[in-house]
Amino acid sequence: MKIKLILIGGFLGAGKTTFLKNLLSCYEGKKIGVLINEFGRIGIDGKLIAQTDEHQNDIQLVEINNGSIFCSCLKGGFIQALVKLSQTDIEYLFIENSGMSDPSNIHQILKEIACKVDRQYLYQGAVCIVDSVTFLRHVQVLAPVQNQIASSNLIVINKIDMVNQSTIKEIEEQVHKINPSAFLYETLYSKIPLEVLEENLKDNKYIGKTSNQPWNRPATYSLECDGEFGEQDILDFTNEIVKYSYRIKGLMKGEGLWWQLDVVSGSIQLTRANLSKKDVIMISKLVIIGKDTNDFGDIIIKTWEEYFKVKPTVYSDFNLCHK
Repeated sequence: MKIKLILIGGFLGAGKTTFLKNLLSCYEGKKIGVLINEFGRIGIDGKLIAQTDEHQNDIQLVEINNGSIFCSCLKGGFIQALVKLSQTDIEYLFIENSGMSDPSNIHQILKEIACKVDRQYLYQGAVCIVDSVTFLRHVQVLAPVQNQIASSNLIVINKIDMVNQSTIKEIEEQVHKINPSAFLYETLYSKIPLEVLEENLKDNKYIGKTSNQPWNRPATYSLECDGEFGEQDILDFTNEIVKYSYRIKGLMKGEGLWWQLDVVSGSIQLTRANLSKKDVIMISKLVIIGKDTNDFGDIIIKTWEEYFKVKPTVYSDFNLCHK
């Protein structure tokens, strides 16, 4: 039996992980594979998804971090993961792309692995989650955003409570300029009825060359640090760094609790994280994705030390991809 593969895309902070969590609840009792692609070196979303699997019979969770799975720098690891997952008994594979991923070459990759897998993948198509607040700003200038739309037959326009009807109409017009045949669904909290998904999700056969290349990757930093951090210090630090970044996310340890930090295009959310005992995390972890390829690691370290009075361990993915 073939493995049904569903791709979940959308720009940074659009609501992909929330969509995936909602989707998993709809497939309770099924044997599921989940592949999460994180742009930073440290995985955050996998820990959030793992909190939902207590209601699932069987989830195979794989994380591929430190770039886009469609870029040459991670393509080999992506293919290896697909081959390994084909050796399991999963019925479905859900792939959550990094927000910077351009899946234009997904068909080439699936064709390439056809002779390597134990069971073939049946590509169901791609869902693209659109952030109503930021989409119009990004679609004009970012090739990954444009190609995420082109590659997807089902477009979920999310966060519609945060914009007016005029903006939603403009979003729909921009989407249909790129992909005239796409089915659009407006929603809150990435929710979509299962029957709408199944009726409108299909492979639109889009084939292109991915825009994900090592040389144009934005500067990305993964931070780890021991100790406990105050709520106001976290907010003050974030307010200083947000001007340089598209996305900040992570888990920060407070006094007797954990904070989940989620920043999208300048909007900062700091909430208590409900980590279970099985979530293996001992120290604070943060991922910061820059607006361009310019290195701002020194600013991050200086600002961190100013507010937290301690030096973090910083993994600079800028140095990895911009040699």
